[in-house]
Amino acid sequence: MPTASSPGLASGGRSAGAQRVLDAALGLFSEHGFEGTSLQDIADRLGVTKAAVYYHFRSKDDLLLALVEPAFDELLALAAEADSALRPQRGNAAGVARYVDYLLRHRRVAAYLTRDATAMGRPGLVEKGTRMRGQVQAMLLGGDGDELGTVWGAATLQALAGALIAAPPDVSEEWLRQELTELGAHLLAGYRKAARRYEI
Repeated sequence: MPTASSPGLASGGRSAGAQRVLDAALGLFSEHGFEGTSLQDIADRLGVTKAAVYYHFRSKDDLLLALVEPAFDELLALAAEADSALRPQRGNAAGVARYVDYLLRHRRVAAYLTRDATAMGRPGLVEKGTRMRGQVQAMLLGGDGDELGTVWGAATLQALAGALIAAPPDVSEEWLRQELTELGAHLLAGYRKAARRYEI
């Protein structure tokens, strides 16, 4: 039986052909959006027939799910792992560090999803995306899911993702990690300051 290191398989256990389709789809989705890209466009980019794309994925929605689900699942696992250790500590910087490292590992997918709201509204991603946001906000802030945490958590998520998109493509990963971490630290300081207003 083939393994992930076999010539016919790409990383993550997908066949090399399926991975080529995913890579082409991500490039086209990033350029034209999910709605603006057809399976024929993906086939044309690869120089194959549409039937060859259908061989790997039954629909464009299946392709999108296969593209983003591994990144989603990894982020949910990170949030669950951090939950018991970080949640009691408001504004713990460890959560931001985890999230920044995650964004850099999945930079292309994260940047694409941040820009394409239509993709996040597709069947199969709505429920997972909602659950993911709540858990990641808790990981970032280390506080309870109250009104204050919801506001600051959403702001922190948007700011870090927005900065990732805005960063020039030629900057080094280490530079970007440093700047995103610094941005996160400022937001956490603001959250801690806001939280103190409500302490008795």
